[in-house]
Amino acid sequence: MNFLKRYSIWLHLIGWIVFIIMPFLTVPNGNFNAFRQANFPSFLISQVINDVVLIAIFYFNLNFLTPNLFIKKDTTAFILYLAGIFILMLLLNKFTFDTFVKPDFQRFSRTDIPEFRSREVPTFFFIPLPFFFRTTISFSLVILASSLVALIKQHGIHKEEKQQMALEKTAAELAVLKLQISPHFLFNTLNNIRWLARQKSEETEDSVVKLSQLLRYMIYQARHDRVSLEQEINYLQNYIELQKMRLSEKNEVRFIYEGAIKNWSIEPLLFIPFVENAFKYGLHSQHESLIEIILKVNANKLNLFVKNPVFDNSFPSDIEDSGIGIQNVEKRLMLHYPARHELNIVNIEGYFSIDLTILLSDAEPAQ
Repeated sequence: MNFLKRYSIWLHLIGWIVFIIMPFLTVPNGNFNAFRQANFPSFLISQVINDVVLIAIFYFNLNFLTPNLFIKKDTTAFILYLAGIFILMLLLNKFTFDTFVKPDFQRFSRTDIPEFRSREVPTFFFIPLPFFFRTTISFSLVILASSLVALIKQHGIHKEEKQQMALEKTAAELAVLKLQISPHFLFNTLNNIRWLARQKSEETEDSVVKLSQLLRYMIYQARHDRVSLEQEINYLQNYIELQKMRLSEKNEVRFIYEGAIKNWSIEPLLFIPFVENAFKYGLHSQHESLIEIILKVNANKLNLFVKNPVFDNSFPSDIEDSGIGIQNVEKRLMLHYPARHELNIVNIEGYFSIDLTILLSDAEPAQ
């Protein structure tokens, strides 16, 4: 595949040279004499026009018809396009025959050309039968060849996309793990748990359980291609509850989720960068602050809305500078939910919000 891709232009060029000269190399001697007597340049012009049209049809089918119609199962439109192109090509061949070839033949009597003596050239819809057969065969070969090349090309693209997705997933998992299991978060959480233990608080055991569940999910479950939406929400809950341990009375976090969350699966660790971003920039010990996290599932449409105030002056004004986390999510959305997601990010008047919508497919129900 790499060889074909590397030498694609040369392969196309050699193929077309062979295709163009082959008719002239395979003409029998007797017919070639008839060609010469009937003014061979006229046939050459006709052949060149025919070849140019076939080349155009080849690349039109290669780059448009097969990828956009045949591969996408729109066979009716594909067949209609081919039928229309074939008819146009027949009409063009009749025009070139009548314009360039036929006048030269008429200069000679049939006795001067033994190959055509004492017989009429049969026609099909006013088109000489030899030209009809030639058009049909050449058109069929061009369509078959271009469709085959398009299918091979599409197979290679799908293979490369799968490889790219695997690489992106691995890189994303490593990046997310580095971001989410940050020393700062772990140290704060462990210090809070130690403080609870010294106070002999009943919340100590619960906090340890939440932290262990969070780490277990990130290390083991997040390696899968899909996790249930319910698992992802439980992970967010544990993360939020652990973050709440360090909040003052002026800080409030609202996490609301509703809908058929048990019916779907999703790409793991897709939402946490938005939530982590809200905690990073949306809390202040001296000012009241509210972080809103709302997740809804309606039919096959999932919507995540996160809104938080911005107290940190270093907060990036552009999404491209918002850190690896959110950029990483954008790449993963484009890879795993192409044409099935919409992400709107607003940073204005001291507030930052994200509004993410994903259309879940039938192939993504929870197992």
